[in-house]
Amino acid sequence: MQKIWQMLCAGLVLASVQSCTETDNYDGPNASLSGIVIDLTTGEPLLSGQGEYSIRLWETSWSDNPSPQDLAVKQEGTYSNNKLFQATYSLQPYGGPFWPVEKITDFQLEGDDTKDFTVTPYLKITNVQWELDGTNLKISCKLQAPKPDGLPQVIEIRPFISLTEYCGEGNRIDAYFKDEYRILINKNWSEIGNMDSGVGSETYVIPNSLPLKSGYTYYIRMGAKVRDTFEKFNYSEIIQIKVP
Repeated sequence: MQKIWQMLCAGLVLASVQSCTETDNYDGPNASLSGIVIDLTTGEPLLSGQGEYSIRLWETSWSDNPSPQDLAVKQEGTYSNNKLFQATYSLQPYGGPFWPVEKITDFQLEGDDTKDFTVTPYLKITNVQWELDGTNLKISCKLQAPKPDGLPQVIEIRPFISLTEYCGEGNRIDAYFKDEYRILINKNWSEIGNMDSGVGSETYVIPNSLPLKSGYTYYIRMGAKVRDTFEKFNYSEIIQIKVP
């Protein structure tokens, strides 16, 4: 009986070793996808911060209820991933400061493919004006709503300051991300701008001067957000300011 038991144990060990050394015959990720997210109002890449929203993918080849995969969108509005499987996908710009975009279905990814998307931003930050008083920065802006009707409530405007060209909510100097430097709005667009043209009626001035340091180069932009699910910021273009 002991001999039979030893033989059974040896067989189990051999089977286990064989199962661990079997070759995986499935193909690895062998496709790539890239593209640009375009602002409908300008025809240019949407002004955003680094990785603040994504292109969401659902691989539908093998499941009716797949888990999503997010491809981060860069500050310049581009995205890319070269570790995807050749398969059928649904695609959608997701989690950004723009009006919801319909999901694209049955997209066949077969190799090195591209797919651009066009979105309408909730807000546009316009007429940014700045002035240095010694090393103190004064800055102001206006707002515009490309689609005023149904726009979620406008929450606030803030300045964003960085020491690199990457500037936004995820890349900022925290010392300037304080309530003393924000403009709290919490109003519907009908209270702050024209419902036909979408042009804002006010100039918003940051209430306190921003104390910068002499000899530094700063990258600065203004951001505003609305009360939707994600509350991401729409941004102005980045301004480079050298403090003497």
